[in-house]
Amino acid sequence: MDREPVPGTHGRILDIDLSSGRMETKRLPASVTEDYLGGRGLATRLFCDIVNPACDSLGSENSVVFASSPLVGSGAPTAGRGHMVFKSPLTDMIGTSNCGGSWAVYFKAAGYDALVLRGRAAEPVWVDIRPGRTEIRPARGLWGLDAHRTTDALASLDPPPGPSRVLCIGPAGENGVRFAAVINDRNRAYGRGGPGAVWGSKNLKAVRVSGGVKTGLADRALFQSGRAQALHLMRAAPATKRLFKEMGTAGLLNLINLIDMLPRRNFRGTAHDDGDVDRISGESIRRRLLERAGACFACPIACQRHTRVGDRRGEGPEYETVVMLGPDCDIYDLEAVARANYLCNELGMDTISFGGTTACAMEMVEEGLLTSADTEGLDLRFGNASVLESAAEMTARRRGAGDRLAEGSFRLAAAAGRPELSMTIKKMEIPGYDPRASFTQALGYMTSPSGACHLRGGYAVSLAFFGGAREIPRFSLFQSPIAIRNMQNTGIIQDSLGVCRFTGFAFSSDPWARMLSGATGMDFSTARLDAVANRIAALERLFNLRAGAAVSDDLLPERFSREPIAVAGRKRALPRSDQEGMRADYYQARGWDAGGFPLPSLLRALGLEEE
Repeated sequence: MDREPVPGTHGRILDIDLSSGRMETKRLPASVTEDYLGGRGLATRLFCDIVNPACDSLGSENSVVFASSPLVGSGAPTAGRGHMVFKSPLTDMIGTSNCGGSWAVYFKAAGYDALVLRGRAAEPVWVDIRPGRTEIRPARGLWGLDAHRTTDALASLDPPPGPSRVLCIGPAGENGVRFAAVINDRNRAYGRGGPGAVWGSKNLKAVRVSGGVKTGLADRALFQSGRAQALHLMRAAPATKRLFKEMGTAGLLNLINLIDMLPRRNFRGTAHDDGDVDRISGESIRRRLLERAGACFACPIACQRHTRVGDRRGEGPEYETVVMLGPDCDIYDLEAVARANYLCNELGMDTISFGGTTACAMEMVEEGLLTSADTEGLDLRFGNASVLESAAEMTARRRGAGDRLAEGSFRLAAAAGRPELSMTIKKMEIPGYDPRASFTQALGYMTSPSGACHLRGGYAVSLAFFGGAREIPRFSLFQSPIAIRNMQNTGIIQDSLGVCRFTGFAFSSDPWARMLSGATGMDFSTARLDAVANRIAALERLFNLRAGAAVSDDLLPERFSREPIAVAGRKRALPRSDQEGMRADYYQARGWDAGGFPLPSLLRALGLEEE
């Protein structure tokens, strides 16, 4: 039996049952760290051990698992991220969400590697975690507050002796909005898949963490050699050295527009009028809104934008937010997008799904499927920037037409008999990259375990345009399956180590393998990390299959096969037959059968034969 914690970890899991108030500290075996690392891998393993895939996502049987990693708080560049796993109320499949900021670092400093939240409290509560002491406390006075006010209230309520950080939901989570987020550092979001709605269903308002418990490094010299290599490469790569620091993620807008990939009007096309994209670009944010740049914990990239519009201040908007609240709704008013973004952060909503749902509603209005009586005062026309804030407010509080929008675009469109107007995969809204402009990106969306997610699906845009030696043609049907599997595996490793995806613009897995080996004293090669990623991918797939996922869920909406757009000088769509061919090749590359089931031989090789 392995009793000593692995260096870089505490070897401790905090398990809280909100129904009974029971709190238990459990041991984290070294073998679990070896097989699943931390972050996404650890949270997925713990989640799959306790949650029935058939459970009601908003019922007490669902659980939320949060995990850090051996690198979090170690000084490894960007290693301050945490990962949250839950059954998603938006997709009814596995929900897997990653976030930066600093909460994960403070949680680990409280003396734990993972947090399990089960059951449902009878009344609203919040949880206070300190080294050696955890309390479940009443939250009646906090219920109804937005994320900013909740954070401020808990900063002054019986403050711990040292610094603390708050993770909380806003009104959207309390009201069961299916794409509600969980917020830390005021504006950093565990956004995709609706974790905030799961917290709300459990009557859980917030978790405050504090402490100063440290973990050591097994081999400091090896760790430092990997760290030095990573920092050197990040200082040399244009994206991590300069682009994100100067213009944030919205600095990508002009590039994505140049390659005909920037969606407009609910993904009807990617053509924009002259000058419109410049009005909402990263350059325009820097010129008109930016007050200062900021960074997550231990991050030299500093892509955060602290901005101001009139008397309103906040963070962002990020690339995805600009696109989904902007051109996807045919809106090019930067100030309106920024104000709506501030409001979504405060109310606790995923801006990608909110924007995609709003765009879907706008098309439904145009098609006559939603009348003025249905929209109840919301003027949901394409191009109407003035509706964004009122739509966000009504959605978060499920008032009037906001009650329909809170269900997400798939349920909204399906209720009108037109589900094809929802630009979703597995009921999750597609982010701001049109899949007809990159078949690699399309396959990533199709096969993402959590629904249409550019990150969980593999950030294929980087492969087609700044992938260096890994660069492949963006319209390659034959190279895309293996390329996406590899990109997804890289992302799984990054999520499981608690590091930022943007490091992938500078280097691949080798520096991480050295840092992880130095931190833990275990021998991690890049090949071994890839095997860990395959294990986590198979485990996520098994959960989804048992939750009812089918092969047909791994396809794009009909629009992308039937409605071509002008890309790179010609009209392009992605026919269903080509999607099915790429999907079959991807399954084969993964070691899955034609139905998407991991083969018994793969499960044996990964140690998952008992699953």
